[in-house]
Amino acid sequence: MTDRQAKSQYVAEQFKTLFAQMQKLAQAANHQELIAQIHSDAQLTHLERHIFQELLYDQPSPSSTLRDELTGLLIRSSLLESLDLALRGLQSSNAILAVCFIDLDGFKEINDQHGHALGDQALCLVSTRLQNSIRSDDLLCRWGGDEFVVVLQNVDRPESVENLANRLLTAISHPLRLSADEPLTLFLGASIGVSIVTAATSIASQEQVDALTFIERADQAMYSAKKAGKNRIEITTS
Repeated sequence: MTDRQAKSQYVAEQFKTLFAQMQKLAQAANHQELIAQIHSDAQLTHLERHIFQELLYDQPSPSSTLRDELTGLLIRSSLLESLDLALRGLQSSNAILAVCFIDLDGFKEINDQHGHALGDQALCLVSTRLQNSIRSDDLLCRWGGDEFVVVLQNVDRPESVENLANRLLTAISHPLRLSADEPLTLFLGASIGVSIVTAATSIASQEQVDALTFIERADQAMYSAKKAGKNRIEITTS
């Protein structure tokens, strides 16, 4: 065995030993309290939270790694899983959790007038802009078609939610420069519905909101924004 192989084997053995020790510690703790601690800690990354979940339940969470084929964003099941965990951890946190449901205004016209290939280009460009507009701890999902969902985590105050939602709307509204036989510039808007929940409102209502219900409330707010004239934000507090 070469020195390099010996070193690799040593690292692998150390990793297995440390992982087993961490798993034993995690499983000896109260699961709900530990989940709450994990999701109230702004220093932890999404990857670290995912590893903690596997330590707790001794099983992988394959849906958390599934991505939309076109945009590379999270798919529905991945987002719902992560959002449910965040909601469980909200009880011991003073932070605010918010869901932004985004429906593009004017996307159907792009597909109808310029074809689905350019429509796909537009979706990819919007996805990139949204990804660049969120914080490292936030989650971004392509909900379906031209709908996106953003989960804003560990927000300090309600005013910050509105500021972050406006950042998303601004990013979408910039001109889209697409590649075709000839350079093409198009414009999109978005109707954004925002649902906000805090530990205080959850306790006061004596209701444990699940991920899908939380997103549906943001969806309803989005329809209110669309009815009010489109290209705007409507916020509701759960």
